[in-house]
Amino acid sequence: MKKLPIEILQSFDKDIISILSSQRLESYKGNIEQYYANRILAFRAGHKIAELEIYLRNKMDFCLKELVGEEWIKEEESLGLISQKGHTPLQSLSPSQILSSLMLGEIVGLINHYEIKHYMFDLRKIDFKKYHWSNRNFFYINGRKNHFSNVEKVNTALNLIRNIRNRAFHWENLFKVTIKDNAEIFPRITHKERGTTIGIMPDKILEFLDDLIDCIDNPMMKAYRSINIRGF
Repeated sequence: MKKLPIEILQSFDKDIISILSSQRLESYKGNIEQYYANRILAFRAGHKIAELEIYLRNKMDFCLKELVGEEWIKEEESLGLISQKGHTPLQSLSPSQILSSLMLGEIVGLINHYEIKHYMFDLRKIDFKKYHWSNRNFFYINGRKNHFSNVEKVNTALNLIRNIRNRAFHWENLFKVTIKDNAEIFPRITHKERGTTIGIMPDKILEFLDDLIDCIDNPMMKAYRSINIRGF
């Protein structure tokens, strides 16, 4: 294999477009400042999502130990919803080892399977209209208005958290929106619940995650929900 001249390597290091890739920058229309603004937003959102993910994992474990038993996670119906991450079979791992390996999608899947969404959050007072004017806190059945139950609001929140997490942790553009023909702007981060679409605008992502942390009502989590690092 031939050697690369030092000049070629240096030219790459000096070219930010080569480092970030022109393909990725297409999403930002070549605006490098917007790219880094997205990175900072993803960083901030990731910290809050980590708090929520850890909370959901351990709240789920607490509830299912009470409802099913200490070894609930090693039950056949639980293991059927969990993928093996390494070479060691799940049955050979301790309950805490399996629990710590869970991805957010698996946590949400287990919460749904055991029908314990109502134990995760109390979101009865949350107002989805805060995050976009088109959001509603109700849906229609045969033309009749029905307000979302707590379970339906929690289901919406869980799916939105997962949506934000996947975009943030893969460095996708969180600032993307949908612009209609009439120039109205709508969120890209959405979930449809009972036929009603709920979306989170880019400038409301952190507020939405903070509102969920506030619903937990834990002083320590509230104190550390924001990152205080110079420059961010």
